[in-house]
Amino acid sequence: MKKSIVNNFDLIRLFAALQVALAHMSINLDHSYSILKFLSLFPGVPIFFFLSGYLIYGSYESSFKNENIFLNFYTKRFFRIYPGLFVCLLFSIILVLISGYISIGDINFKDVFFWFVSQLTFFQFYNPDFLRGFGVGVLNGALWTISIELQFYILFPIVYRLMEQKKLIIFSIIFLFIILNISFNYFTRHYTDTILLKLFNVSFAPWFYMFLGGAFFAKFKEYISSILNINIFGLLLALIVTYLISNNLGLSYGNKLNPLSYILIVAIMIHVAFTYPNLSNLLLRKNDFSYGIYIYHMPIVNFILYNYGTGSAQYFVAFFGTISVALLSWFLIEKPSMKLKKNALRRN
Repeated sequence: MKKSIVNNFDLIRLFAALQVALAHMSINLDHSYSILKFLSLFPGVPIFFFLSGYLIYGSYESSFKNENIFLNFYTKRFFRIYPGLFVCLLFSIILVLISGYISIGDINFKDVFFWFVSQLTFFQFYNPDFLRGFGVGVLNGALWTISIELQFYILFPIVYRLMEQKKLIIFSIIFLFIILNISFNYFTRHYTDTILLKLFNVSFAPWFYMFLGGAFFAKFKEYISSILNINIFGLLLALIVTYLISNNLGLSYGNKLNPLSYILIVAIMIHVAFTYPNLSNLLLRKNDFSYGIYIYHMPIVNFILYNYGTGSAQYFVAFFGTISVALLSWFLIEKPSMKLKKNALRRN
């Protein structure tokens, strides 16, 4: 297969962000549509972790063109994640204030400072007590995956070295993390959700095999051709079957996707990414609204839920509000930050 960087992964990433946002809106605003049942076949978080492994591998390789590999790599990651995250945090605080849930005079600035620092470092999963009465009780619960992504970034030099080893070693390590994932899902289904299980859930470990899968296909692109020879409708049928019988067989689904369904989804993603690889650029014109949709939708849902309750009108307001804010975030914050990233790296 031709090693081309042209693919539809931006389009797939947008789909994954919309799946997560629509699922959260449906659950929390008590409104659902039949299409959401189809979308639930493709849980967004496992898709994000695979795409991250694939795309970060290419980003890391491109950093070898520079003298300081690590500075180049982590500068790119910083400018992609933190400018949008910082503005989203300010946006979330404004929503809480204008909702009337809390006033400036009621704020314990020590608690706010600790929460603020956690959101802009590595602990985005932390939710303070003073926000537990707002909306669903977690201001931006979707951000737990940001903490995991940051752990992936820290570990990536090790991941890159792993992909240079013999394939038997790579497969063995991926298999070990698959076993770890299955064991973790078993414990969360059958035992009390302790603080240790909660902390393990926001560590890289239970999700690492998904990320490693993406890095593997980025390194060994010859396997992509083999997957493209498999009939996509057969893959989709197999995925539907595993989805329908997952409860009977004790297979987890959703974010804690079982490995069998994950492999099927990866194969389907590869078909979508490389069958008509120019489709993403044609439709999106290299614009990426997925990050904005992902980080902004829950503060908007919480604001609507706290002030106006649930219903179809609230659902549509949340959806179009999220899309609007995501567009503004891309053109006013994220895209200019990408230019800052290039300028900063050029100076180095």
